Amino acid sequence: MLNKYLDIEDEEIALLKKIKCFILDLDGTVYLGNTLLNGSIEFLRTLDKNNIKFKFFTNNSSKNAEFYINKITNMGYNVKNDMMMISNEVIIDHIKKELPNKSVFVLGNEYLKKDFINSDINVVEENADVVVVGFDTSLAYKNVSKACDFIRNGATFLGVNPDFNCPIENGFMPDCGSICSMITASTGVKPTYFGKPSSYTLNYILNDMGLKEEEVAFVGDRLYTDIAIGKGNKAVTILVLTGETQMKDLKESDIQPTLIFNSLKEIGIALDRMNILGSSVQV
Repeated sequence: MLNKYLDIEDEEIALLKKIKCFILDLDGTVYLGNTLLNGSIEFLRTLDKNNIKFKFFTNNSSKNAEFYINKITNMGYNVKNDMMMISNEVIIDHIKKELPNKSVFVLGNEYLKKDFINSDINVVEENADVVVVGFDTSLAYKNVSKACDFIRNGATFLGVNPDFNCPIENGFMPDCGSICSMITASTGVKPTYFGKPSSYTLNYILNDMGLKEEEVAFVGDRLYTDIAIGKGNKAVTILVLTGETQMKDLKESDIQPTLIFNSLKEIGIALDRMNILGSSVQV
């Protein structure tokens, strides 16, 4: 493990030197709700200054990529369109490739529905072949009941992201995983998830970047999504302690990060301290 209180070992330096792109979580990593976390923007500018590639990837399917681009830009960092990735894109990519021409019922906010419609997917309110559940912050009981009926009648059950809770300034709110659990309790059917930590997301990102597993570092605050995506492969995972997971949680989990930092700010400090900013990590 690595943070500012521990000595930096050669193996850890070697890991960081191999990283060609940081994949950064948003909620609990860059910000909490509408509150920017201290040092986040400075970290992003440090990466920019030293030509270190990075992208944002959020599991939060309550919005879409355009929303998050505007949100971070308004917080003080200008985000280009190709720098933002979201779980919505991963599940849409799968449906277009593996379930073409299927009728899809989307249980989610208008942002998610808009992404599906703009991708030329047949979004319906009746007779659905596929049920897609996202992080619906305006959840209506009639829509949950409708989703359950479709699934009982044989519709494929897909979840955009497995998160049970979304971190906000004053605590947490139920996320997509909690909504899916309710539907599973009613129907007995478990969903297939497409956000972090699924292999769908890992492969989607690697294909997009043209990189190998060991050349990518996933940075985030949640063990069972941001960190679990590195389980069973060579991807580097970096836990930051600014959101859901705290040190005590690691003792009770079989999911362990490659490296640990208190915040994004401290990752930048560590890179500076190791004198690897510049040519040794440029791509």
